[in-house]
Amino acid sequence: MSFRFPLETVLRYRENLEKREYTALGRAQQQLTEAEIHLQEVEGICAAAIAKREAESARGIPSVHLQDAYQHEQALILQRDALRAKRAELQIILEQCRKAYDLARQKREVLGELRTQRLQTYMREQSKREQRQIDDIFLSRRKRGN
Repeated sequence: MSFRFPLETVLRYRENLEKREYTALGRAQQQLTEAEIHLQEVEGICAAAIAKREAESARGIPSVHLQDAYQHEQALILQRDALRAKRAELQIILEQCRKAYDLARQKREVLGELRTQRLQTYMREQSKREQRQIDDIFLSRRKRGN
């Protein structure tokens, strides 16, 4: 008789759930990384625009160009703030994904450990049965030999 774990289907389900949560965690991490890169780019552009405006102001530029520069900076600042808000949301989502993955992994590990324990018990019992059979054969041969 071969080993059969009665909760094998549940274990496979837990493994699949863990894989799905791991994939979602990876996606969330990737989105957060992309948002942070985009935010850094916008902050760099914003800093460059401010430095350019200040340099041009020091040299003296027409007020129309100065007003355009301020409007461009304001648009960049709004974009930066929106990206910061999105980054904060993605960090929350990432943490939720991490917790969901940890929970799925723990549940799968519990069932995996239970399966391992049952398999070890089965192997010990199988070994005992085999030893009993060997002992019975030995005793029956010994009785016939006498």
